Amino acid sequence: MDTTKLSDTTIELSDITAWDKNGQKLLVSKVRARDIVEDITGKVEDILKFEYEHNRVIIPYAMTATREEIKFFQWDGEKLENVYTFPTHEVLSEYDPEFSHKKRIFEYYLETLVEGWLRDLAENWKTDHPPKSEELTQIGFVGKIYDAAH
Repeated sequence: MDTTKLSDTTIELSDITAWDKNGQKLLVSKVRARDIVEDITGKVEDILKFEYEHNRVIIPYAMTATREEIKFFQWDGEKLENVYTFPTHEVLSEYDPEFSHKKRIFEYYLETLVEGWLRDLAENWKTDHPPKSEELTQIGFVGKIYDAAH
């Protein structure tokens, strides 16, 4: 089989991707539950830069989620700005009341909880006011993800 090397850069894929009503990427993310030192913010920024440089697409939002904190970023094609940092238990305890008491959280489970929260922001399937919805409404994220779901 013939292969062509497109670049020397290896880019990780987004763990959770949200789309807007036009089918464009709205948010990319990295989710980590492991106790290892890793620059997941840098990995999200690499994804955003790759999309911009290769596809001429500006994805306006990015997120990182660990057992300790969820960070929301805005991206303008040049600068990644951290706009909110939330303690993870303040967000995910709504979806698993024992979240902050669990000693071990597996990555797939953390990703599932974060995805459930994002779906709640979009569809209000669990609550009328999902955790941190006011803050994320202020930066325009909730309106865009809600529009995409309806």
